[in-house]
Amino acid sequence: MRLKDFVLLLALAALWGASFMFIKVAVAEVTPVFLVAARTFLGVCAVLALLPLLSRLFPGQPGFSAKRMYSLWKPLLLLGVVNSALPFFAISWGELWISSSAAAILNSTTPLFAATLVLLLPGLPEDRLGVAGFAGLLIGVAGVAVLVGGGGGGAGGVWALLGHLAVLLGAAAYATGGLYARARLEGVPPLIPAVGQNLAGFLVVLPFALLFGLPDGRPGAVAVAALLGLGIGSTGIAYIIYFRLIANVGATKTLMVTYLVPAMGLLYGALLLGEEVTVPKLAGLALILLGVAGVTGRIPLPKRFRLLQ
Repeated sequence: MRLKDFVLLLALAALWGASFMFIKVAVAEVTPVFLVAARTFLGVCAVLALLPLLSRLFPGQPGFSAKRMYSLWKPLLLLGVVNSALPFFAISWGELWISSSAAAILNSTTPLFAATLVLLLPGLPEDRLGVAGFAGLLIGVAGVAVLVGGGGGGAGGVWALLGHLAVLLGAAAYATGGLYARARLEGVPPLIPAVGQNLAGFLVVLPFALLFGLPDGRPGAVAVAALLGLGIGSTGIAYIIYFRLIANVGATKTLMVTYLVPAMGLLYGALLLGEEVTVPKLAGLALILLGVAGVTGRIPLPKRFRLLQ
């Protein structure tokens, strides 16, 4: 990997890791459903505003086509719910009760949920779990148990438990959306789902935001800055960097960001929000990432023991 691409990988991890901090700051003043509406709207605006630049960033790559996006409105609508609206809302609601760093760590379980879905739904076009995959699942579940059992940096009690479960629901939704997109949108230029699923997510949550989610007063400057950072940086610009990396180094190397995002989330929470770095957080993070390594085949075992080669 060239130095330029490595810097882009770190930038992507920094933007996605910061999303949990932005959410934690914003939900102190706005409702989760309003946050989701703002995030998806700003994300779409950021990508569309940068379209003229993308032709230079992606020379020879197929660009954005509104006509093609409209022809795919059914799968994009489903992705808008499963891969944008639902996980964005679940994670935002969960962060009302747990720390941003705990949410970042729990979100890294997405590959574990994907592996579980492959087990439960044998028709999916993915490799079966081998020995390392099963071991990875068990280790990852143990990591979740350690983190949740340690409180996750929240207030404790039933609401903290529900907060952890909400973030795990978001991770499961991301896994479902990823598998669905792989099956239904193969060969589609990546800018189309980047715009389409967030636009669909915005249209789905907008009525709920207007009816039930409007803030009681004007959000403060810090909350507004967090919303802008979340929508423009962690959603819009992050998508562009993500697709640029896939074009440069391929999907497999780009997925190394999975291991960097929770660490960045932990760092942001500790340095900027004053969240405590506890033994359960560190142990849970280590176990979950070890489990992900087993499930995704990054532990160097024979190929027949790996998933998602």
